[in-house]
Amino acid sequence: MLLPIVGVSIILFAAFGWMRGAVIWGAISGTALAVLMLAKLAGLEWAYLSDSLGRPLSVSGHVSAGTAIYGSLINILIFRKKRLFPFYLPVPVVIACMFSYTRLVLHSHTLPEVLLGGALGISVAVASTCLLVPMPRRVILPTFAVLTIVIISFYGYHSDTEIMLQTDFSKWAPSF
Repeated sequence: MLLPIVGVSIILFAAFGWMRGAVIWGAISGTALAVLMLAKLAGLEWAYLSDSLGRPLSVSGHVSAGTAIYGSLINILIFRKKRLFPFYLPVPVVIACMFSYTRLVLHSHTLPEVLLGGALGISVAVASTCLLVPMPRRVILPTFAVLTIVIISFYGYHSDTEIMLQTDFSKWAPSF
């Protein structure tokens, strides 16, 4: 569900003439997703190399991506002026806590996995907020309206990325 939000945000920013926002948001979002995938692959590799019989360490993609995307967007929508770094922390931290709680309750991830995901997501949200505030006024209302429609439209959609990564990785790993 988060990829459509990122893509639509980039398109909206560019369509309303905020090219700086489109480029920076696209670069930060793409980099964050790449780091998340590398962290997931590193966890799978670690499990393979250590002959781990348990489940591999898998940084929570829901926590990291959700915190990064929602934390960034909410921050750049509500902050109209540049602020000091600590002002940008509360929104991503609250979002990370909410996502982490749900992942733990569902037994989808362990505490270290959600902590790593939260740290990655909060870092991305704060960095993007520092770089993107202030958002031009002409972009605020359309962004909020269109993203609300996208979120409602994709509500309940679940990506099978984690299962695909584990399945594909097991194909690459040599058997002994």
